[in-house]
Amino acid sequence: MTKKRTDITILGGGLIGLCLAPILAQLNFKIILLDKENITKKKSIEKDSRTVAISLGTKVFLEKYNIWKDLYKYTQPIDRIQVLNRNEESNIDFSNNIEMGYIIEHKNFKNVLLKKIKSQRNIEILNNKKIFKIDNSNNFISTFIKDGVEINSKLLIGADGKNSFLRSYYNIPFYKINYNQSAIVMNFNHSKNHFNTAYEIFLPNGPLATLPMKNYNKKNFKSSLIWSEKSSYVNKLLSLETNIIQDIIEEKISKYLGNINNIESLKKFPLSAHICRKFYDERVVLLGDSAHSIHPIAGQGWNLGMRDVKNLIEFLEDSKNYGLDFGSKLFLKEYNDSRFADVSSMLFITHNLNKIFSSKSSFINKIRSIGFDYINNKEKINKSLVDYAMGVNL
Repeated sequence: MTKKRTDITILGGGLIGLCLAPILAQLNFKIILLDKENITKKKSIEKDSRTVAISLGTKVFLEKYNIWKDLYKYTQPIDRIQVLNRNEESNIDFSNNIEMGYIIEHKNFKNVLLKKIKSQRNIEILNNKKIFKIDNSNNFISTFIKDGVEINSKLLIGADGKNSFLRSYYNIPFYKINYNQSAIVMNFNHSKNHFNTAYEIFLPNGPLATLPMKNYNKKNFKSSLIWSEKSSYVNKLLSLETNIIQDIIEEKISKYLGNINNIESLKKFPLSAHICRKFYDERVVLLGDSAHSIHPIAGQGWNLGMRDVKNLIEFLEDSKNYGLDFGSKLFLKEYNDSRFADVSSMLFITHNLNKIFSSKSSFINKIRSIGFDYINNKEKINKSLVDYAMGVNL
């Protein structure tokens, strides 16, 4: 049995884990980052053309730790958000004097973070590693890996996604909502300039959003799409030929983006939300999707996870400065309490937004239209919603 000793073990090499590791290393924590997959495999990374929306609040946080300067050239700024209520009976136009957010492809984000990690001497990546046993002692937590490695650390962080192994291992209870919806996601080229604008169109069964992407081919414009619909409809749609799918989507967005072509990375995933009753155990803490997930209606899921990272970093900095045991239940309960209100309120807001905008009630439709007009004409309310979406006060 090979024994390794470190300050913090991170389980999960997604964007949350990859952002967390180099920040902790800058604070002089020794880190082991492990994943059941090979997260450094170039072929796998280059195939990952999914996009993620970065809020202004997250951008400011990444700037603080010298990550943003390497990311920015791969991002597409969002200068304007147009929210359209079904048949354009009403709409809300959000804009600001500064960039409101940014879109980046996973592959570019991952490459920047991995380069950052490789430049840090106090981070070790262990690929293709599966945990079979975890033991707690008074002073550290031992993580046993199937190929004969034992990792001893002060804290084990679960950033291993919606189907978290760590959450299951500790039997941490959680509340789950199934929406009977699936999301269609894809990237596509289009003939009209997006002018750095994100569109969200509220259709009868769920929202369709397009996000502007950086396109290195100047002959075309590029955007990504996420469309929430009834799962039965999504299954039928994706059984059709690509050119028919293209025509159906083009009909809904051509007014804003023109003709579409070159659909890529067309996928679906079922929509659900969940929140754990607690985000911690003895020397264990859950971050991001392992602790919570929300409906994508507001595009805030990943940024909510980054707010976990931000809060945990603040607590860990304080613990280091004052010589505290950052793996203790007392310390982790304080972190948990600092996050629970933000996470539960975001879950509540997105859940109810989806209910309101998917409602077939003519009364609700009328109220929704009135609300759209009111928000659009009230500058202070409009600005407050923009600030909330950008995460500038969080």
